[in-house]
Amino acid sequence: MNTYFFPFAPHDGRLDIFSWSDILFAPLYIYFVYKFCLSIYNKKYKNTSLGSYFLNGVKIKIGVSVLYWAVNRFYYGGGDTYVYYWHILIIKQLLFTDPTLAYNILFDNTEFHTKLYIVQYFLGNGSYIYTDNTFIVIFCGFFLSFLCMFSYLNISLIMSLFAFLGCWRLFKMFREMYPHLEREMAIATLFIPSVMYWGCGVMKDSICLGFLGILTYSTYQIFFKRERIFVNLLYISMAVFSLIKIKVYIILAFGPALAVWVFSRYRANIKSPIIKAIVTPIFIIVGGGAGFLVLSLMGTYAERYALDEMMRTAKDTQNWLVTSSQTSGGSFYTLGDIDYSAIGLLKIFPKAINVALFRPYIWEARKIMLFPAAIEGIFTMFITVRLLFRTGFFRFIKMVGANAEVQFCLIFSIIFAFAVGFTSFNFGALSRYKIPFMPFYYIAIFILSDTQKKDEILVKKNKK
Repeated sequence: MNTYFFPFAPHDGRLDIFSWSDILFAPLYIYFVYKFCLSIYNKKYKNTSLGSYFLNGVKIKIGVSVLYWAVNRFYYGGGDTYVYYWHILIIKQLLFTDPTLAYNILFDNTEFHTKLYIVQYFLGNGSYIYTDNTFIVIFCGFFLSFLCMFSYLNISLIMSLFAFLGCWRLFKMFREMYPHLEREMAIATLFIPSVMYWGCGVMKDSICLGFLGILTYSTYQIFFKRERIFVNLLYISMAVFSLIKIKVYIILAFGPALAVWVFSRYRANIKSPIIKAIVTPIFIIVGGGAGFLVLSLMGTYAERYALDEMMRTAKDTQNWLVTSSQTSGGSFYTLGDIDYSAIGLLKIFPKAINVALFRPYIWEARKIMLFPAAIEGIFTMFITVRLLFRTGFFRFIKMVGANAEVQFCLIFSIIFAFAVGFTSFNFGALSRYKIPFMPFYYIAIFILSDTQKKDEILVKKNKK
């Protein structure tokens, strides 16, 4: 057996990946990346209303990316993002000590699994390599590292800006549909604090956030604008493949919402009320059947996504997180005694949605890192309750039913909020897991608030 020595291996379980490459190259790299973004601004957005949002968004994202590194370096002293980077450094060194093994790790899983005893010899966290949803982060980060001088800060910056790209595409799409809500759409897609912060670093979340925005925008381009069909199909294929590999539940939540969005948009263009009445139940039957078929197929080909297996996993996760959080003084939460059946899930559905949207409450923020999440939860609750108070429940439902984009955003948000609220059981993890749906939720609330204001103005005019 070959012997490998890695001086940066985490013998004490904590990683310190601050290196000379960060000191020497990161400031210069950040400068050139900013100049590149500035050239895009000058070419596409200068002297347009989009320009300030683009440039400010890039500046904030770069700053938050550095902050994300600093928090993980000086506050946490490590974390998953550093473990990913550590694997990248190991594969880099393997290129010189055992190129065949490096190739097998990156491209040949069958051959790689025959050499697991070697990997386990020098990888203290080897599971990151042979688990698909973590390996893809290492794979992407490794090839990016050649452009980034193997500096963690540089790789992190590129992944953070990829997340910004996805958010930017969301902004452009919804701003195009609702130009009078440009400022609100910018807040929802570009400037939500938790999305800006947790969509950073060498992490799954950065990649998923970027691809989710690309998937949404390309879907809009194909179905509603019918532009650049081939290119957008390619983007959609890349996004779907990556999301399935990393976090398949994003696709499971996005699929039904997308189907409703496309149907509602096309149904609104049908002039005949008879055809509308015929099409609606057909769509519901076909859509429901397709959804059931997808879940069944996923359960057949991927055991861990079968409903029974998901319930068992959620139960095991809850027990483990609660026990470990109690031992370490962590920020855990529970949803009470859970009956892991269909009726039991319906009972805890509102609790899971509530925890994902509004918690931790301010008195539950026992750690300094949870205070921003608690403040954001207060704001989210404020704009939600204010809207419901002004519209009333039945008018709120009517407004939702009249707007295809709101239906799309809320269905995705609710399904996703339930998924993460039901399975996280830790406020720290929850703050990170929920970022894919937060822009969509805020978009829905802003559109509904605008509709409510217009209705009030119309009522006042009619009274005069």
